[in-house]
Amino acid sequence: MKTVGVRALRENPGVLNKSAQSGEVVLLTNRSEPMSLSVPFDDYLLEEGVHVDIAVKLFEDGVLTLSKASRVAKMSMAAFMEKLAALDVVVVDQSKEELLEDLEGLGE
Repeated sequence: MKTVGVRALRENPGVLNKSAQSGEVVLLTNRSEPMSLSVPFDDYLLEEGVHVDIAVKLFEDGVLTLSKASRVAKMSMAAFMEKLAALDVVVVDQSKEELLEDLEGLGE
């Protein structure tokens, strides 16, 4: 996700258009404080609704955890994980060794 300040937007207003064309979500800030979110308008947004689209994009960008993203999407975590899998979005980004280590830790 790209972050753009109000001042930078004034100097380069085309940045939102370019980001939308490339499918990128843009967080608009004023003095480092979030003001608004620009989400590209695409077929997925029309089909799934803005809350699911935003949740998927923010999860992909690492802004939201799986749990928080599923709440934004207004879906159970299992349903949201199925949605991510259908979109080929990686849900678990760990190496095999890291995953095994985490699983071993559960037994303690």
